[in-house]
Amino acid sequence: MKITLKSKFSVVFFVILLSFALISCREDVSLNAPNGLVVILKADDMGDVEGNWPRFIQILVDDSVCAGIGLIPRNVREVSVPEIQKIAEVKQKSGDPVIEFWVHGYDHKQYKNTDVKEFYKTNFNYQYRHISLAQHFFTDTLHLTSHTFGAPFNRTQLLTEEAIDKFSEINVWQHYGRTENSDNSLKWKDPKYKVIHETDKHISLSLDYLSYKRFEISDMLKNFEKDKQKPYIVIQIHPATWSETQFQDFKALLHFYKQNKVNFMTPYQYYNFLQKK
Repeated sequence: MKITLKSKFSVVFFVILLSFALISCREDVSLNAPNGLVVILKADDMGDVEGNWPRFIQILVDDSVCAGIGLIPRNVREVSVPEIQKIAEVKQKSGDPVIEFWVHGYDHKQYKNTDVKEFYKTNFNYQYRHISLAQHFFTDTLHLTSHTFGAPFNRTQLLTEEAIDKFSEINVWQHYGRTENSDNSLKWKDPKYKVIHETDKHISLSLDYLSYKRFEISDMLKNFEKDKQKPYIVIQIHPATWSETQFQDFKALLHFYKQNKVNFMTPYQYYNFLQKK
């Protein structure tokens, strides 16, 4: 029988999900009091479960590593919905998902010949509507709740915070140079700079490493001793664009971090940890 492209994906993900059931993310890490550096992997731009994504997820499974994947709802085809739901159901021993899917905008739009992007130089109503569309896709189509937001291109403006504030289920904002007054925000506190209390229902996580088509690990290896002084680091990656060399570099980085006993967490998992700390 000829195996179609879709059925190949189904076979691949059956194997992945079977493997998932036998592992947990950082088995020796307790949410009560992990010591040392927390590493949050921010994998951007998933639409369909195809291309490099199965391989990327398989690497996470093989190394018992958890990560957050930013979904672009407008780009998700119906055939990918069951696969995403199955992946989201697999839990760590803590009860948190091994893969946390989060909202990466609604359509990731960039207007041609301008610097206008989905959450940059657009008005409040536009941004609010796009977050609403994305959140409803999660709840109505995926039957999941997105607790984390990250803007396409990491470009936002002051009113983006006002728009996100309308969605009480969003507790984590991943950003790079978030807004004009992010350092003074009383609501979205960054654990790198401010103490997070149990009453704080929102945190912002600033990116430490950004990569798009190129993924180089030299800076991460070189800066490790300095990074260990931070409560967490966020590594932004784009696996869909990776070459074979970049996949091998990623595996080497995971091996290095695991040898040095870092704690991998998803964004919302880290938020929950801070609430219990």
